[in-house]
Amino acid sequence: MKNLITFILLLNLTFCLGQKVYQINRFKNNSIKSHGWLINTKKSEHWIFYYLDSIVKEKGVFKTGLKSGYWKTFHINKTIASEGFYKNNLKNGYWKYYYNNGNISESGEFLDNKKTGFWKTYHENGKLIESSQFINGTKNGYIKTYYTNNTLISEGFIKNNKRKGFWKTYYANGQLKSEGNFKNNLKTGYWKSFYNSGQIKHQGRYSKNLQINFWTYYYGNGKKSKFGAFKNGLETDYWYYFSKNGNKQKEGHFNHGKKSNWWLFYDDMERINHKCQLKNNQKNGYCLIYQKEELVSAAKFLEGKKIKEWADLASFKKENNLSDLK
Repeated sequence: MKNLITFILLLNLTFCLGQKVYQINRFKNNSIKSHGWLINTKKSEHWIFYYLDSIVKEKGVFKTGLKSGYWKTFHINKTIASEGFYKNNLKNGYWKYYYNNGNISESGEFLDNKKTGFWKTYHENGKLIESSQFINGTKNGYIKTYYTNNTLISEGFIKNNKRKGFWKTYYANGQLKSEGNFKNNLKTGYWKSFYNSGQIKHQGRYSKNLQINFWTYYYGNGKKSKFGAFKNGLETDYWYYFSKNGNKQKEGHFNHGKKSNWWLFYDDMERINHKCQLKNNQKNGYCLIYQKEELVSAAKFLEGKKIKEWADLASFKKENNLSDLK
């Protein structure tokens, strides 16, 4: 009898220490939110989680409250969203992610929840977007990205998720779009950009992603459209502009990216048509009108508004000091 009582006590103690309960959790509308086993109040063995409308959201195994082993997640349309392995609640090993049309969006290895090794990402049509290498969760190495038609978008080196060194970008037709160097993910040094015909579009230098020094821009036919200098990403000093046939259109000063001082404008014969004083991109001062390079009339502006006009040169000279026009 004494032995029987001892056995019963030990059995009850074991049950208390290793209590196993099947738990069902519900949303406020009483639909099932999740269900699975609890051992000593910790999720264990197989569990299933649901969206509000009773569609499976994810399912897998817990071990002492931590995700472990193989898990799958699902989109609201019931297609698979991801699948892979956990160890102590951290993603480890090979994982796949999917679009809701069933095609893979990306795949690769995890090590303690950080991407590692080679990863591939895909467009929704199944075509490759990018192949890249990860070290300790950050992109490192040579990266290539692709359009949906499988032609290159860009290629170059990445270190710790930041572009570095020489990079190229491309149009969908395969033509080179731009080329130049990065440092800490910022454009630096000499860069060239191109039209999708292969004709050069513009060229110049960057410093920390800002345009600096002399830049030249071109039309698609190869003719220059404008050229001048930048400082900290803003136009500065003297700039020249041209029409598509190469004729001079206008020229003048920039100050911190805004037109200022005297600007000269030309007709189709490259003769001065008019010239104006500007400030902060607005007419501010005199505007002189020419015909066949002869001054014929004038006007005066204040912050873009005309405040005075002279219909002939004689009346203009009578009221103004020509030294003001320098």
